[in-house]
Amino acid sequence: MGAAHPVIARPPHTVPLVAFAIGQNPVTNAHYIQFIGADGYKRRELWTEAGWRWQEHKQAEMPPYLVDPQFNKPDQPVVGVSWYEATAFARWLALETGLPWRLPAEAEWEAAARGADDEPQRPRKYNTAEWGLGRPWSTRVETNVSWCGARDLLGNVWEWCNTRWGHNWQTLEYPYPYHGGDGREDEEGSHARLMRGGSWFDPLTAADPVNRARYLPGSRGSNIGFRLAYFM
Repeated sequence: MGAAHPVIARPPHTVPLVAFAIGQNPVTNAHYIQFIGADGYKRRELWTEAGWRWQEHKQAEMPPYLVDPQFNKPDQPVVGVSWYEATAFARWLALETGLPWRLPAEAEWEAAARGADDEPQRPRKYNTAEWGLGRPWSTRVETNVSWCGARDLLGNVWEWCNTRWGHNWQTLEYPYPYHGGDGREDEEGSHARLMRGGSWFDPLTAADPVNRARYLPGSRGSNIGFRLAYFM
């Protein structure tokens, strides 16, 4: 599992955002298998500099949980994916579709989870540790839908954001207030990256739209997945 250390964002502040679209669901195993089949792990042009160094050392061919029947159902969110792999997938899908897919900035992710009226998504039926399922549930579950139609932004799996935390997970170098132009959204580098949303492994308190968690970009966990976004 991913070792998440949620930190509530402070101080409260307003962030202006450009119009964007966000995936209705996190990326599933069925979607990710297409990336593998397209030789995504062998195509240097899809990876960041640090990501390709990670891949050359790791020689990964797939996320480790794709062979685990508890986690590899086609409609489950893909898990065990590092930030580097998630970014490579986004670049591949952008080339395939002609749409500028990428990982969401954490401010975008939070806007999708909280809504224009500053209220969290309803109803609060989240796949967290209290539910006792012990794995991500299907992306077809429709009991946890945000104001914008996105499913399972809270609970189920932590979701990688593009946003940097700092050069390591212990030291916050990109604090709030959020300023998207200060380098925190740069894809290059080996910085620890933000995760949002909580997961099936974590308590309900982690499934809060204002919680910020972080992990090293090469880390993988059975409770970490991702969804994509793009500017409209």
